[in-house]
Amino acid sequence: MNLCEACSFAVSRHEKSGNEQFLIELSKWVFHERGHLKAVNVRHHKVGESDEPAIYRINDDLEYSVEIYEWSGTSWEPYVANDVQVQFYMMSPYVLKTLSNDKKGLYSTSFKVPDVYGVFQFKVEYQRLGYTSLSLSKQIPVRPYRHNEYERFIPTAYPYYGAAFSMMAGFFVFTFVHLYSK
Repeated sequence: MNLCEACSFAVSRHEKSGNEQFLIELSKWVFHERGHLKAVNVRHHKVGESDEPAIYRINDDLEYSVEIYEWSGTSWEPYVANDVQVQFYMMSPYVLKTLSNDKKGLYSTSFKVPDVYGVFQFKVEYQRLGYTSLSLSKQIPVRPYRHNEYERFIPTAYPYYGAAFSMMAGFFVFTFVHLYSK
């Protein structure tokens, strides 16, 4: 009796299980032939300007942009996704914005610097399954207004101005009454 005759089933042919394709894709990812991301041209500047400043002032409007590309195995091609975010971060994120893309690899957004001064960071932490992670960080200080950059008269301070002038007037009246009364 043959071993095959002893088995109740016969194996005539087998189907591929997909392990070969999985290992091919895994090796492409491991050796950065697929799913490898790179970020270039990280830029930030005030709205309407093109130069990158060394310091921002509170309440400035700024633009942030970055180009993200993916390695296709032969060349760098634009990476297109809608979940890339930037954080304007000090101790915790003050601004968290999703970057809009132009389908050519350029991601950008604009926002207003918060009314808090200190040392902030632009942070892009992008992690997606099947792709290498991107971790971009750039430190930038934010300063308050200088003494000569405020408005001359602030409308919300009119009650305080009135209180100061009424106190001066009351002081002069009290002095006059105290000096010239018997």
